[in-house]
Amino acid sequence: MLQKIKGIIESLETAYIFEYEESAMMNVKVDKYQRGDKFVYIEEFRSGKIFEGRYGGNRKQMRMQIYFCKFSKMHGNAIEREAQRETILNEIVYRFIDAYKSSGYFEQVPEWNIYYPLPRFDANEVSVMLEFNCILPQC
Repeated sequence: MLQKIKGIIESLETAYIFEYEESAMMNVKVDKYQRGDKFVYIEEFRSGKIFEGRYGGNRKQMRMQIYFCKFSKMHGNAIEREAQRETILNEIVYRFIDAYKSSGYFEQVPEWNIYYPLPRFDANEVSVMLEFNCILPQC
């Protein structure tokens, strides 16, 4: 499941670097990033559930939280951060959703939730978090 998500993100051919790591190690990794760097981050811990599919058999559903992040200038204001979030949405989030839906890897997602989290790694990080349920189709 994770490799398919990574493949979709990388197929978009953007300047966003894919990261999959636990939170404490991400704090170390992002120290190497510069202003203007962009990355997509999925934290190692995710939640999900196992349930019975329509035709029997166990199915796995994972709750995905994907952070689309960009480092910008220090001491920006809320209006600047909002404009940067709109840029992130247009640069990669909408494109990811379209590629996910057309990939054929997963069941369709009826609802995509977005959040604008506070900086997790640095005071100048601006992020859009996309949250959705990821289910592999049953054969």
